[in-house]
Amino acid sequence: MSLRLKLTFLYSGFLALTLLFFGALVYFIMQHNLTAETDRAIAEIARDVVRSTRIVENNIFPLRQVVLPNMDVFSSPNTYIQVLERNGSVAVQSRNLGGQIMPLSEDTLRQAARGKEFYETVMAGDQSIRIYNRPLVYNNQLVGVLQVGRTMGLMEATLGRLRILLFLGSGITLFLTSTLGWIMAGQALRPIDRMTEAASAIQEAQDLTRRIHYSGPRDEVGRLAETLNRMLERLHRAYQVLEEAGAAQRRFLSDASHELRTPLTIIRGNVELLRKMGDQDPQTRAEALDDIAGEAERMSRLVADLLALARADSGFKLEMGPVDMGRLLADVIRQSSILAGEVDFVAAGTGMLEGVSVQGNADSLKQLFLILLDNAFIYTGAGGTVYLEGRLQEGWVEVAVRDTGAGIAESDLPRVFDRFYRADRTRQCDGTGLGLAIARWIVEQHGGTIGVQSREGEGSTFTVRLPKTQ
Repeated sequence: MSLRLKLTFLYSGFLALTLLFFGALVYFIMQHNLTAETDRAIAEIARDVVRSTRIVENNIFPLRQVVLPNMDVFSSPNTYIQVLERNGSVAVQSRNLGGQIMPLSEDTLRQAARGKEFYETVMAGDQSIRIYNRPLVYNNQLVGVLQVGRTMGLMEATLGRLRILLFLGSGITLFLTSTLGWIMAGQALRPIDRMTEAASAIQEAQDLTRRIHYSGPRDEVGRLAETLNRMLERLHRAYQVLEEAGAAQRRFLSDASHELRTPLTIIRGNVELLRKMGDQDPQTRAEALDDIAGEAERMSRLVADLLALARADSGFKLEMGPVDMGRLLADVIRQSSILAGEVDFVAAGTGMLEGVSVQGNADSLKQLFLILLDNAFIYTGAGGTVYLEGRLQEGWVEVAVRDTGAGIAESDLPRVFDRFYRADRTRQCDGTGLGLAIARWIVEQHGGTIGVQSREGEGSTFTVRLPKTQ
């Protein structure tokens, strides 16, 4: 069953119950009012009859002490009057009764004996009569019962017409309202149908750039369209991220294969050379072994870097704790002085970081600064200078590694932190192209930032900012 049909049935069912309740209420109110009006009319006739009655003294025949008026004066075609003696025999009646007696029961005489007036409805043939019974009391003694009756045919005919009117009116109203509800439900659900068609078209075309167009008010349907568009926007961004990740992975595999293929080729070539040459040329043999050892060491570094990045990609989180930046940089300076070689290495401002802590991992931070310094030493060359500078900047610890090397081209700056990316002028240098990618991951794990400024021929500056522990 469609939602439109369900809504129509719901509207129709609720309306049917409402009409049933309202119709029954109107019917019973009308029946009560008509009955009450009949009761008032016959009670008024009874009072008129009593007011027209005279009393004479006669101790032998109690009822005949009562001189009754002419009953025909008070009767009408549908109103009948009769007076009963205590034993139930008719003393006098209106002429329109034609000698017949209005239905009488023992219960009527028993209730009249109590001296209280009352109403009752009795059947006379196929019609019902509403009767008002009023005891006639003289000297605290019941002498008779005055009965005024009126046929209920007119009231029943009126109620019958009312039932037909309510039935037909409710049926017509229910039909028209159900039809109108069906049309209105269709109108209300039409935007949802259009959204469904648009979503199906987007699914078939696999075009996440398309959106669902809705120009109506910002009601439930409007909010639904807005939510679907936001969901499509998120899916589009997620799909773009996946595409970029897939492309990066393909580049990563291609670059890793290329980087591994070169040392393997060199190792294989030297092994073949050793097999052919044997021990005939010791010097060549020693050079070949040196090449094999160097390439094996390079492959070991590459594999270690790949494992570090694989851990980063798997969501690995570093174990954090308070790290004294002054003490950490002192260790880095000591180790880097050995690696500097013919490059002048100058450390400045690290003393002010004594006792200043960051929340981090000491081994990873040391690896971060050694990566930056090692790159600076490699690309600066003999006679150049590498500076390590530390400073405090409003809740941040800032460490800069500056060199006077060849610098980085402006076109290469946006990609220096990409994996395996190396500018053309640096490809002849010994490196894997993964160091800066690892450095960026370490900085991000510590909630910091890393940036680079460089100009060709003037050198480069890598700046690391880490949040200081309060």
